Amino acid sequence: MTTQTQTQTQTQPQPLADQLLGILTAEFEAPEDTTGTTQFELLGFDSLILVEFAVGLTRRFGVEVTDDEVHEAATVDGVVELLRSKGVDA
Repeated sequence: MTTQTQTQTQTQPQPLADQLLGILTAEFEAPEDTTGTTQFELLGFDSLILVEFAVGLTRRFGVEVTDDEVHEAATVDGVVELLRSKGVDA
């Protein structure tokens, strides 16, 4: 791999779903094998965790995200679609 290719690989943004999965595993102790289709309910996430997750998303991406929206989205893939509908293209 050339230096130019290495630099390009290192600077490419992480896909949005991967960013969200990283947040869930690092900050909310979701299991490492959590996927984009894992239901938040199956992870044992209660309303407080969903509020904290929504607040973190609002801060991180600069768009208003409510806990009700996160609850309705139900999965990381659902939250990705929610964020994209609000103009987030990370």
